[in-house]
Amino acid sequence: MQIRLTVLRPRTGPGAPATATDVLVTAPVGTALGALSVALAGAVGVRGPRSATHVHLYAGSERIDDRTPLGHPPLLDGALLSLGEPDPQAQAAPAGAAAELRVVGGPDAGGVHRLHGRQIRLGRSSEADVPLDDPDVSRMHLALQLAADGSVTVHDLGSTNGTLLDGRPLAEEPQPLPPGALLRLGESTVALAAAPEQARATTPDGLGHLQVGPPAPPAVRPAGQAEEQPPPAAPSTPSRTRSLLSRTLGRTAPTAAPADPALQLQRARERQAAALRERFPDPAALLLGALGPGPRLWERLPAHPDALVVRLGTADLPTRLGGAAAAPDEAPEALLPAVPVTVELAAGGLGLAGPRERLLGLARALLAQLTVLHPPSGLSLVVISADGRAAAEQRAEDWSWALWLPHLRPTRGQDCRLLFGLDPAQAEQRLTELLADPEPVGPTVLLVDGDPGSAAAREALARLLRGGHAVHPVCLAEAPDQLPPGLGATAVITGEVATQLSLRGPRPVEGAALDAVSPAWAERLARALAPLRETAPVSRGPIPEALRLLDLLELDTVTPAKLSARWAGLPSTTGTASALLGTTRDDLCTVELANAELPEQQHVLVGGARGAGKSELLRTLAASLAVGERPDRLSLLLIGGAGPSLAACAELPHVGAVLDAAADPRQALLTAEALLDELTHREELFRGRPFAAWYAEQALRSTVVAPRGATPATGPAAPPAAVATATAPPPRLVVVVDDYDELLAPQSPAGRPLARALAAVAQRGGRLGVHLVAATGRPELTVGTEVDNAAQWRIALRTDHPGDSDLLVHVDDAAALPDSTPGRGYLRRPDGAVLAFQTARITGRIPRTATLRPTVVALDPAQLGTPPTRRPVRELGNGPTDLALLASALQRAAASG
Repeated sequence: MQIRLTVLRPRTGPGAPATATDVLVTAPVGTALGALSVALAGAVGVRGPRSATHVHLYAGSERIDDRTPLGHPPLLDGALLSLGEPDPQAQAAPAGAAAELRVVGGPDAGGVHRLHGRQIRLGRSSEADVPLDDPDVSRMHLALQLAADGSVTVHDLGSTNGTLLDGRPLAEEPQPLPPGALLRLGESTVALAAAPEQARATTPDGLGHLQVGPPAPPAVRPAGQAEEQPPPAAPSTPSRTRSLLSRTLGRTAPTAAPADPALQLQRARERQAAALRERFPDPAALLLGALGPGPRLWERLPAHPDALVVRLGTADLPTRLGGAAAAPDEAPEALLPAVPVTVELAAGGLGLAGPRERLLGLARALLAQLTVLHPPSGLSLVVISADGRAAAEQRAEDWSWALWLPHLRPTRGQDCRLLFGLDPAQAEQRLTELLADPEPVGPTVLLVDGDPGSAAAREALARLLRGGHAVHPVCLAEAPDQLPPGLGATAVITGEVATQLSLRGPRPVEGAALDAVSPAWAERLARALAPLRETAPVSRGPIPEALRLLDLLELDTVTPAKLSARWAGLPSTTGTASALLGTTRDDLCTVELANAELPEQQHVLVGGARGAGKSELLRTLAASLAVGERPDRLSLLLIGGAGPSLAACAELPHVGAVLDAAADPRQALLTAEALLDELTHREELFRGRPFAAWYAEQALRSTVVAPRGATPATGPAAPPAAVATATAPPPRLVVVVDDYDELLAPQSPAGRPLARALAAVAQRGGRLGVHLVAATGRPELTVGTEVDNAAQWRIALRTDHPGDSDLLVHVDDAAALPDSTPGRGYLRRPDGAVLAFQTARITGRIPRTATLRPTVVALDPAQLGTPPTRRPVRELGNGPTDLALLASALQRAAASG
């Protein structure tokens, strides 16, 4: 288990800042905080005592119990811990706040402030109760007063530029401030909020994450509702002012419809404006959505109508469809007040230009809405900041907040911790990866801050801008002429103090108020998102290079009690024959042999070159089958080729016999005869009925069933009479054959009778509960045989020639698999679907890293885009293999009944 945390070092004195260090903690599941506290202190340069009981860690203002397990709240991914003392900046959420003030727009947007029964002052001064980083705001601009009955009044404190309440100047005396009304001070906009929305339920997974259920489906809007236009404006006298907040925000209209047509139009526009503000949420709503998490978190799946539509600010926009600029003589009444200015990233790249401080604030707001509204499975982020004109330390500091965003995690096999490019080499690698991805699983937003750092990176960016890669660039520059060509739209920060923007593109807008957020706000939002995970992610990312079967079977410790409990929960039907082989990109990879819909052809053919992993796959299949069913209901016959390829499975209690056909020709002949006798006996016993139907009839007749754990002598190595005299119904029989092609060779006289018996199994065995799993190294020898024709499950591991791959799975992709990844292959299902997968190992040993002590390593943000340092995983050379441990536990579980 790996979790990223931040540890605050104790302050050196009153009022001094607490320095922070980001760390990566690697520890076994269930490790208590006490086992890590000394290492955490050492990571921030504090030489703590040897005893962990003297190291105290706090989450906010609350001390964390040393017994709290890592990976459980509050020790989640992205958590901020303080060493030795509570976080001096932590503020517990006040209970019972009667009202909430949100900063919904402007250069310092996103703030959420609880109001209590005292005066709350807003201004530019740091001494204000709600400080705003807005040059057009006075030091002490206005004050709010919360009354005992919950009402709020507002009055201006003699500000230089005045205050607007819903577009009208605020009078000197206190005035009521109703919920939803917009207060404009400087270029900032604040509003009283409605009651907070109910948070979504989350479930800790014990690994540092919180599982979040899927969002509610988007409301189906009637056709045309989003762009519904009020009737044409009645003639009116042009207003003298064209302020941003020219009209009231979304108040509840009286029940009786007004008779005045002009008032009707005004209220229709207010409703339309309120709907657009709800549709494209402001930064304060985004923060609350991340902290909740709120009901709108990750609502924009790829099919969402507003996917990849971003809000840049607000402006008074015309009611006409498309947002075209208003005519010079158009009356303000024809405008929608303070509605979001949006851009569709899917329509082309976006350029942002302006003074660096404001530019970064706008970019932070843009990434915030993308990551709150779009799930990581539906959107990937790549951040590149490699411009040599800025110091490397400054580039890392500018984007360090983003390292907590889950959308920056690599999911397509990229060799890095996060999808960052903070130097020219990293930038070139990220851009090359985007160009080389032939089948992107979803859209990627690529943010490029300044020059990408090298000629090769600039060329790669130019190719991405030309489209065709599901990549949507967002490029930043201090001047529009420094942006790369080919962008679909450009937003330029304007105004005397850089608080407005002009949008150039298909839907131009002038004089909009931009949405920008601070680094602290962005980091708070990113940390809130860091531990969140989708309950049912669309994809698990790249196929791993190595897997343990016991991990996939959730047998971290193999005990007879666990196996007996599994068997006890099985249905009393015909028995299962499901083999877990490994994982695909999106799910576990399984083969189902007991399928009532295809009773006659439930056989498997496996092919691959020498060293591709055929024998290990057969061992994994045998072990998985044994875990999934009791020995009295499933029997295995193992036939190996040259060498002890399947001998390691001999101790499984389900195995009736292990045959080396090359070394023992006589036994091979006896096995062939026993197999044919077994088929004949079952045909006589079942009298033309399929195995499942006969078994169901026996259950209805209450036939005697052998005690659980008993293994009747019904395998092909036993005399056929044993089957006839057995009191229990015959179990399913799976015949596993390695090197089937060698049995077909002319120089193998003993193999030919056995090959004929296997052909009979392929033709007759499916209906009788006898299944065949055969592996071949030479598909050209087995093509056209009864085994080849009957195999509906087909697997191609790495092959030497594309033709061999085509013979096995009807595609030639297996010929391109690397030698360095044995067990990687393609599975063709009976329905024709072909899936890439990785075989899980069963003959490995316990990884040595599982026994290591927890480690704490400081993270350097500048190096997160480089290949991670990997701990060597070595197997315990003197311990039993996973297969040996499993076989021993299975034997004891079978013996215990």
